[in-house]
Amino acid sequence: MKGISPRIKPYVVVIITVTSSLLLTLLLQPYLKLTIFSMFFAAVAVSAWYGGIIPGFLATALSCLAIGYFFLEPMHSPLVYGVENILQLSVFVLVTTLISSLNSELRSAKQRLEMSVQQLQANQIRFRRFVDANIIGVIVADFNGMIVEANDAFLKIVGYTREDLLCGRVRWRDITPPEYQLLSDRLIAELRTKGVCTPIEKEYISKDGSRVPVLIGGALLPESPSHQQEMIVFTLDISDRQQAEEALRQREDQLRLITNAVPVFISYVDAQQRYRFNNKKYEEWYGLSAIEINGKHIKEVVGESVYESIRPHVETVLSGEQVSYETEIPAQDGSKRCVNVSYVPHFNQGGKVEGFVALINDITERKQAEAALKESEERFRKLAEKVRVIPWEADATTGNFTYVGPQSVEILGYPLSDWYTDNFWAQHIHPEDREWAINFCIDCSRCLENYEFEYRMLTADGRVVWLYDIVNVVRGKDEPQLLRGFMIDITERKQAEQEREQLLLREQTARAEAETANRMKDEFLATLSHELRTPLNAMLGWTQLLKCRKFDETITAKALETIDRNTKSLKMLIEDVLDVSQIIRGTLHLNLHPVELVSVVEAAVEIVRPAAAAKEIQIECNFDSALGVVIADANRLQQVIWNLLANAVKFTPQRGRVDVQVERIDNGVQIRVSDTGEGISPQFLPYVFDRFRQADSSNTRSHGGLGLGLAIVRYLVELHGGTVSAESSGLGQGATFIVNLPMRAVDVDVTCEREQLSLTCEEKIAQNIIPSLKGLRVLTVDDEADARELIATILSEYGAEVMAVASAHETLDTLPHFQPHVLISDIGMPQEDGYTLIRKVRSLPQKQWRNIPAVALTAHASPEDRVEALLAGFQLHVPKPVSPIELAVVVANLTGRT
Repeated sequence: MKGISPRIKPYVVVIITVTSSLLLTLLLQPYLKLTIFSMFFAAVAVSAWYGGIIPGFLATALSCLAIGYFFLEPMHSPLVYGVENILQLSVFVLVTTLISSLNSELRSAKQRLEMSVQQLQANQIRFRRFVDANIIGVIVADFNGMIVEANDAFLKIVGYTREDLLCGRVRWRDITPPEYQLLSDRLIAELRTKGVCTPIEKEYISKDGSRVPVLIGGALLPESPSHQQEMIVFTLDISDRQQAEEALRQREDQLRLITNAVPVFISYVDAQQRYRFNNKKYEEWYGLSAIEINGKHIKEVVGESVYESIRPHVETVLSGEQVSYETEIPAQDGSKRCVNVSYVPHFNQGGKVEGFVALINDITERKQAEAALKESEERFRKLAEKVRVIPWEADATTGNFTYVGPQSVEILGYPLSDWYTDNFWAQHIHPEDREWAINFCIDCSRCLENYEFEYRMLTADGRVVWLYDIVNVVRGKDEPQLLRGFMIDITERKQAEQEREQLLLREQTARAEAETANRMKDEFLATLSHELRTPLNAMLGWTQLLKCRKFDETITAKALETIDRNTKSLKMLIEDVLDVSQIIRGTLHLNLHPVELVSVVEAAVEIVRPAAAAKEIQIECNFDSALGVVIADANRLQQVIWNLLANAVKFTPQRGRVDVQVERIDNGVQIRVSDTGEGISPQFLPYVFDRFRQADSSNTRSHGGLGLGLAIVRYLVELHGGTVSAESSGLGQGATFIVNLPMRAVDVDVTCEREQLSLTCEEKIAQNIIPSLKGLRVLTVDDEADARELIATILSEYGAEVMAVASAHETLDTLPHFQPHVLISDIGMPQEDGYTLIRKVRSLPQKQWRNIPAVALTAHASPEDRVEALLAGFQLHVPKPVSPIELAVVVANLTGRT
């Protein structure tokens, strides 16, 4: 029956027994006519014995069916007829039911007995394991002193061996000292009456004669077969605990020696407000000994009146908060002593307050000294008025001055009467120092007796003065009441420190820039050498071959084509270097005249188309039909577009695509050159337009060039009054270069008279490009007076009405009254810079100020400055110095006057 579920086994037994009984009865039927039910009685008995009452009832039912079908008339029919047959079956059912019930009860009793035996065995095993684990000593003994059984832990405690135990040499009465015999008898009596005893501490005499302190407890055992009353005793060695208690007492004595040498009253009070420790000074204060104080409530020692005054502080510290306060307490001689009291809570490992430490310091002498000092303050104040330091005194509650020395008039320029008005000091602190200085004073005055700090104040005439303030705090009971101090003018020292820091910063910046420039110069020279030698090598090689040997027409044509191609490449390199040289010197100028932008772009596309065809790169052009004619330098503009296209073709792989889109957007023209090439990494993207910068300047780079093309593009675009930017999602994602020209596309007659074309550049600008700025209002802001005057003079010469202000604050005040058409702002200004100004202008509720054209005209000319200016809200970033004509062109373009 292996593999059969335990729940199904009883029913399988039923089927087997009934079937077996049926087969045996059929075989023995001729001999069992009078006892045809006998075999089935056995089947029911076996089924009930094996499975219980339910399988017994099932066996009874199956047996009835089998008897009725096979042995009673009518044969082989499930129906039974006749009173005799029914009576026989009824008797069979009653008897088998009785058999099933008796067997089931017998089976249940057997199972309960087995479980009880198993539990008893398990308990015996657990108890034996506990005893054999030797965690504590365990003995079984009688009341006469005999030890019947003991574990190794007990034998180890008393120092005896198991042989000594077996020989009867270990008796609990013999190893109990005489002074503990009476205690042992009380333990026996308690065991006899209660069955268990309360644990007690006593000593055993070990085998070597030494005393062993133990903690014992016992219980009465049932009577043994010999009717001898026995007990089980548990023994715990507490030698280590007593040693720890002794060490604790020694440490307490050491702590008492240390605290006795401290001139402060120290005591420890538990959570029930009872003294547990006091140093000698505290005991001497109340004239009591440690025995007389320890264990007493605070009220019993200090008295009812004193306790009622300190009770709120005690309750606070017992809630977990540290408390400090000053009060007066009576001394033994009847005098009042002023003390400073600190209560520090003591927490247990669970975070609950177990008590607190009280530290009481007698400050009577200090208070007397303070009173004497206060009496001499007036004399000292008069003396301080004669030096160049501002003595002062203020109410700590309101913060208002109650006294200010007359030196304040000379140092800060304010009349003395102004100092006594509400909130005067806070109002005249430098705006950058105001918040932290006020908070610093408030925080320090709460927890410190003296503090000092440096800060800036504004004088009556607007100057900034550095002050070194030394503050003394005079306290009342709990809070500061009076602040006194000196303001020392340290402006000269701070200026010297700032100048030194600026010099150091400039030196570090210059060194870093020099190192960067030197590195970039070396890289550029190495790249230039490589780029020049490469075409020269091909030109020189073919020239030498053509001079020394004769080739057929094919090779000769190939040689001439190679020389021509490398000559053009060398020419472009030299032109780029010359353009950069002109850019650096500021001598590169535009030849402006009306041009058709589409034709310029198409001409640039045709120049790079052969190179694109060689790499099977498709160039797609999309031109806005409403472009018209723009004012530009056609050659330089073509150079811009050619550089962008050549760059796109260079970095686009075989069978790639380059898209060129030109469209008119509002009052400007936008040119977009996109490619499916290598893309630009996010780290290099901010520097893509810098001179001599290349994403890969190593010897293993896969593309040539000097890294000048995009720098020239940026300069030429900005010279036209426009902007250029680059976008890329990352390496392998392609790149897009966007040129925005802030000039209006106009329909003009492109036919120019020859004499007009022969005019000088300045005359062309005067006649064709620069319109009159008459009627335009321009608001310029610069903290430098010379710069403001220059810009105002330049724009006024071209007919503009100019208003110049010196700060961002003045600009915001002037906007609603002057209502300018263009805003020109410097970036680096004190208090609020140009970035902050343009953000505030763009956030004004009036739409006209949110959309006002704005130019950042600044000496901050780095790529980062340009990006930050455009992101802040400026339309253009123009670096200083700027020529008058360029400035006028920028203003005209932004207002649609070109």
